[in-house]
Amino acid sequence: MAYKVLVADDDEGQRKSHGFALEVVTAILEDEIEIVETATSVDTWAKIKSENFNLIILDNDFKDNNLKGHLPGIALLQLAKKEGPNRATPTFFCSADAYDTLKSMVEKYGGIYLPKVGYDIEKVAQLFAEKMHK
Repeated sequence: MAYKVLVADDDEGQRKSHGFALEVVTAILEDEIEIVETATSVDTWAKIKSENFNLIILDNDFKDNNLKGHLPGIALLQLAKKEGPNRATPTFFCSADAYDTLKSMVEKYGGIYLPKVGYDIEKVAQLFAEKMHK
């Protein structure tokens, strides 16, 4: 059975970096991964509340302030852990906002904080694989 991962980030380059890490994960887990990408917080919340995922990777600062229903990533994390089918889904919170308060909030809401600064594809792939392993 294939794994399903949500990659939610408004930065296409960062989504690609996560995609490269997930390619490594396929080799580690010896299984396929279906990657679902979103670039807005509105689309991300729609996916989180309606589809089951084995792993979620969230950004914090979506550039969709102009859209009705816009939420920062930390609010998406809170909502995901409170309602919908992904309450127990491992959620990595990958952000360029590298400050201790945000990290504490992510951990408080059941997420795993992963800074974008120093992103190492092989190390990240190992972390993803550990959390996804069935």
